[in-house]
Amino acid sequence: MWVYFAKEAWRSSVTQELNTTPPDVYPVSHAALPRGLAVYPLPLENSDHEVMLNVTWDPPMGPRVSSYSLEVDSIRNTVDCRSTLCYEYNIPGDALWALVPSEPSPVAGGCAVRPGCSYRVKLIAHPWDGHTSANVNVQLDECVLGVCSCAHAPRLPRPEVDAVLFSKMGDLFVNVSWSLPAPQEPLRLPPKLRKQFYYVSLGKQMISDAHPSPWFSNTVTRSKEASGFVAVPEGPFWMVLPINERNVGRSDKQTRKLVLDVKMIARVSLVDERGCLGPAGNDTAYDPLQAIGKRASITTYVLWALLGGVCVLAMVLLLACTKRVIKRVLRQFHPATAPSLLEPMNSLPIWFLRQ
Repeated sequence: MWVYFAKEAWRSSVTQELNTTPPDVYPVSHAALPRGLAVYPLPLENSDHEVMLNVTWDPPMGPRVSSYSLEVDSIRNTVDCRSTLCYEYNIPGDALWALVPSEPSPVAGGCAVRPGCSYRVKLIAHPWDGHTSANVNVQLDECVLGVCSCAHAPRLPRPEVDAVLFSKMGDLFVNVSWSLPAPQEPLRLPPKLRKQFYYVSLGKQMISDAHPSPWFSNTVTRSKEASGFVAVPEGPFWMVLPINERNVGRSDKQTRKLVLDVKMIARVSLVDERGCLGPAGNDTAYDPLQAIGKRASITTYVLWALLGGVCVLAMVLLLACTKRVIKRVLRQFHPATAPSLLEPMNSLPIWFLRQ
């Protein structure tokens, strides 16, 4: 019981000390609301159709600002506009501008600001009271200072590709041919969008087919110029790509034997005048499993042919032997025929009595 009364006495003494502490011992002066917030888009170097935002504001009126923090969040949660929150902190208190993002994100799906999307810009002055901030919404145009949106890229037509592997002078090549069909949704593409070029590549499989997303590295890449509107189909086109195979053996006659041990895919994509890459059409140029299956099928055919020849030869021999056996049996069971009247007598045995 005496322990309970001791705890209560200690709590009451601490509460009394806190209540008697003067309010100006630890004063808190929150920064005022930032004024004149404005946003200007600028091109972002070394980026893929992205821009950066130059955010400016007026000098603060009121208590001194120790630092600023800036947040840029996407308002539209679509596939082309979705991104993580762009955040800049520890901006000096005497600064009046900041760039967000200052550099492209090295991570896929990271902070990115793209044309054609809407963003909410939030500027916070510190010390912060927890709820006061300057906010502004920004709607970017489809093209900003030469940087255009690629939201339509998934709707670009996919080329129809055919790849054939062939050998010439001991080297392996892939003949890639393709045709461009009409887009499935032409009204959802930018009006009068023109073609720029075709991106042709040959890739080796680096991850097994057992993986949910097999990855192919581009070993050979080429481009072919294109003209006209995207909505107009064209083709066929073709291009020969060499194969740089690592497993190369040379014989005494200086002939090369190329051994392919991985799957190879030929891809063709359309790039429009905005520099946007459309979906890739692809075809298998070489598959080791199919090659093994072809060799196995040829071997199987040869074995079956040999087996059939052996069976035919055995049947011929069997028929020949059977014929001889049948003749012998017939000779044993059938008596000798009596001589005819016209048959000469000297053909009869000596012991036959002549009359």
